[in-house]
Amino acid sequence: MPIPSQIQEVYDQLRTEITWLHGRWIIYRQLYGNSEKRIDLLNECSAAFFYILQDVLLGEVQVNLSKLTDAARTGAHDNLSLELLQTRLENFGDAGLAGNTRTILDNLHSKCTVFRTWRNKKLAHLDLLTSMEATTNPLPGISRAMVEEALQLVRDFMNEVEMHYNDAEFGYEHFIMQSDGEALVAMLRYGLRYEELLEEDTISYDDIRNGKWNDA
Repeated sequence: MPIPSQIQEVYDQLRTEITWLHGRWIIYRQLYGNSEKRIDLLNECSAAFFYILQDVLLGEVQVNLSKLTDAARTGAHDNLSLELLQTRLENFGDAGLAGNTRTILDNLHSKCTVFRTWRNKKLAHLDLLTSMEATTNPLPGISRAMVEEALQLVRDFMNEVEMHYNDAEFGYEHFIMQSDGEALVAMLRYGLRYEELLEEDTISYDDIRNGKWNDA
């Protein structure tokens, strides 16, 4: 059956946002969830940079999960959130479908409580007592498993809609990027090997100074 236009316009925008959210998480896992040996490689190449990148990527994923579970409206403005899509499903879609997605979304809200706390206290705002570590309720810990559970529910919600109208599922978790974390790790390996060859006098030191990226 054709998807109603009021649902389609929100669904399409959310699918793009959720696809790139998975892209960020895939890169995070490639860099920081692979092995201790990979962490050692990142630290050897640029420990400070990759520490900051880890913090930024994890924070970005938490903020995006928080935005996806925002209310349908804030004041007079609509939010591009799953609640807005849920409202459209209830108003313009099938009642059975809306009931199924409501159950998934309620579960997702529960899973995202911890991310919303981080967004409100640290990532999007700087709560004074939290920053001073003077609160009796410190920020809860975040694990990769918690993010994975939330992303699974996001996929379940979206694919409930996709299956209902298009009899198909969208593989967000299989998003393929040509220039991803694995590509970066490969170049880092080449760079470290280049240093080894310099130390072994297999390659002249002038070689890297005369390369086309010397002034980059």
